[in-house]
Order: sequence, then structure tokens, then C-alpha cells
Amino acid sequence: MVKNQNGGNKSKKMGRKFITAPVDRKVRLAMEDGELYASVTKMLGNGMFMATCPEGKERLVVMRNKFRGRGKRDNTVAIGSWVLIGERDFESCAKPKHDLLEVYTDIEREKLKRSGDPIFAKLKTDQHLFSGKEADDNIAFGNSPNDKTDELDDTIDGVDAENPYLNTSVSQSVIMEDGESVDVDDI
Repeated sequence: MVKNQNGGNKSKKMGRKFITAPVDRKVRLAMEDGELYASVTKMLGNGMFMATCPEGKERLVVMRNKFRGRGKRDNTVAIGSWVLIGERDFESCAKPKHDLLEVYTDIEREKLKRSGDPIFAKLKTDQHLFSGKEADDNIAFGNSPNDKTDELDDTIDGVDAENPYLNTSVSQSVIMEDGESVDVDDI
């Protein structure tokens, strides 16, 4: 029997017979005709999710039992993760189901990106899915000479012509106990 060194009733769930040794395994690539790369776009529940392939088609994917239960620890499927799916040859309908073959981790995803295959450039990442548009790498912060200065022309001497409640020319002063008056704007 496994000796309980950690204590508590939940530590035996991580018994030696259930832990798979971390193996530096090779990244599985699509080798056959019916295998496709896709990124997860929508979780449906009941072991199913929607995935988008590089061609832009939405595909219904069914998780096999290998990726459920005890085996899901290393194969967590979430929105934006990359997966390898297999087409079902025996189904001929408008919306065929596909089987989940592999779930890629973040490290494996970076290896696939560095491989230089143009298919991986077309796959959407989770950043693209949440923003709803392509990522813009040319972001500049700060003031540029093209900024509009027309907003400053509307305020004359601290009085806003459009909104009279935002007048900044009104100064408030507080009279102290000594009889001294202190201007709040100076503070």
C-alpha cells in the first residue's frame, strides 16, 4: 500500500500508479490525410467543442475517453488551445464530427510556430479569439503631433463653453481658525 507522506485524504489520489512520468516526447504532427490542425473556439460541454481549422471552417470535435477523466490532467482543452483533430471517414453528413487526437501545450505550440510551416501562421491563438480581430504589433504610446488640439480651444480662461459645470476658474478658499484664508487651488 502507498504510504501517506503528505497527510489528508486527498493525497492518495496522486498515488504512484496514477502519475505518468514526465517524458520529453516528440511533438506529434499530422501524418495522414484526415488529420487537421485547429484551434478551439467554443466549449460545448459533454466532451465536445467547436474548433476552427486554418481554412476558416468551424468543426465539431468529440473528445475521446483518453482525454477525459484521469487522462485530462495533461490534456486540458481550453478556448484558444491548439489541437490535432481527425476526420471521420465513415460519416457523410452536412456537419460531420471529428475526433480529438492531440492537445498541444504552450511549449509544443512554440515549437510548431518555429518550424516555419505556413499552416501554423494561419491558426488563431487565444489572443486573436478574445480580441475578435487580428493582433496589431505596431502600438505606439504617447502624444504625437497629429493629436487634436481643438478640444483646448473650447475652453477659454478655464470656462468650458459646452459644459458650464466644469468651470475651473472658480476658486475655493477655506478660512482657518487663525483667520487666515487658504486657497484650495494652491494646495
